[in-house]
Amino acid sequence: MTSTHPGVGLADRQGRFLEMRRRAAGDATAMPAQAEGPWIALSRELGSGGSELAVQVGAALGWRIYDREILQAVAAETRREEWTLERFDEKAVRGFGEYIAPFIIPTDPGQSRYLVDLTRVVRRLGREGRAVLLGRGANFILDPTHGLRVRAVAPAADRAEALAHDQGLTRDEARHRIAASDAAQRDFVRQAFQREIEDPAGYDLVVHPRALGLPAAVAAILAAARAKLDF
Repeated sequence: MTSTHPGVGLADRQGRFLEMRRRAAGDATAMPAQAEGPWIALSRELGSGGSELAVQVGAALGWRIYDREILQAVAAETRREEWTLERFDEKAVRGFGEYIAPFIIPTDPGQSRYLVDLTRVVRRLGREGRAVLLGRGANFILDPTHGLRVRAVAPAADRAEALAHDQGLTRDEARHRIAASDAAQRDFVRQAFQREIEDPAGYDLVVHPRALGLPAAVAAILAAARAKLDF
């Protein structure tokens, strides 16, 4: 019987998710190698230029770009309203919030269910291939032998300046938004995948688009993808 204590309930749900993800990973390894990819999973810091980088990489390759479309696909496939999934999108959840939310919003799936659905959608997109997937832990979900894992980074001060300029924010507003985004992504990856988002071992290539310039960053990704994936 599942405990109704908030902390225990979250642990139970997270445990079920990890077991389902383990089984899903086992099923994926049974597939022939050609069943997945090629794909590029692009993790990006807010204000690093990663979103613009994904657009240009996708255009250069003629591949589809999946950003918020990943969340929309989860909503469509599970027949849930997109807004009920917003609180899980690249965000960790806290024990009490995870416990109480289904009582407030009956259609709320809970984080563990959402992560299983997210894993299924990302794996399907990876199998379809010719895709650039932005964030959502895709680099931790997919088999790295069939794609390129990229991280777009920049110093926080540079990102704040760019974000303030692009969105008409003050420097303080931009700094606070960046700090909140960094913390949310870091906590999400720790909670969902037991990994550190900044760990370079999770990526094949780390780029600084604002220092290199977008054309050079795009060229670096294309060269790495073609060398690794042989297409």
